[in-house]
Formats: sequence, C-alpha cells, structure tokens
Amino acid sequence: MTRSLACAIAIAIALPSAALADAGARDVEAVMTEYVRLWNAGDSAAISSRIYRLRADNPMSTQAGLQAEFDRLKAQGYHHSVTHSVEGCHLTPTQAIAQLRFTRLKTDGQPMPPKERATLYVLRKFPEGWRITDLIGMSASARLSCASYSD
Repeated sequence: MTRSLACAIAIAIALPSAALADAGARDVEAVMTEYVRLWNAGDSAAISSRIYRLRADNPMSTQAGLQAEFDRLKAQGYHHSVTHSVEGCHLTPTQAIAQLRFTRLKTDGQPMPPKERATLYVLRKFPEGWRITDLIGMSASARLSCASYSD
C-alpha cells in the first residue's frame, strides 16, 4: 500500500460521522447545530420560539418548562454540552429525523453521567422552517442509519 493511500484511509477513518452524513439533510443538521448553540447559551426563549414545537404534554414545551430543565441541570453542575456528531435525514419533504450524540460537561470540565449520550429528534417543516416536534432518548450504543427520501 502506498503512503498516500494509507494516509487517505487514515483520514477517512478519522473523519467524524457528521462529515459523512446525508448531504440532503444539511438543512436539518444546521437546525440541530443552532439548537446546540442556543442550548449551551441557556437561551430558553430562543429555543422555545425558534426551535421547539413540542407536544403540550412535554414538560419542555414551554419556555418556563425549558428554563426549569436548565435550572435542574445547573443545580447538578452542568455547564455545556459537546457535540460528537449530528446526523439528519429527510423522511418526506416536511418530516425529518436527526440523531445527536453528545456529552454534558460540568463546570469543572468533567462529564456528567452517562459520559456519552444520544437523542433522536423528530422534526417537521412548518412555513417558518424546521422545528423539533419530539425528542426520544436512546442508548449511546444504538446507531441510526438513514438516507433521505428520493422522488
């Protein structure tokens, strides 16, 4: 094997999964990236108005409910989340899913247990854009593989 081929294989293996994600779902992945940015800022107002459109039975469906979740996490020492990967997939022109893998870090830099987390997000496209309509916690050992629909 040539040195350049070995180098190319090493780079491909080292690429984060987000770099290999479904190119058709970049818009959904962009929403998720903005979501994480707002989450790390603790911006319950922006998340409630621009990202979430959760069912009323979800405690985080309101700004007050989301702020209560931020307060709960901060009481446990939470500081911010580090994203390991974001993978989106369009199911239809107006429905998508996204898998987010992340670690929650405390103010001292240590991970909050469990060290690795994964959540599946259900998104729907409204006239004002993509919104998260449901969150499904999942085992970090679970893997989602999805390719966007094609006409």
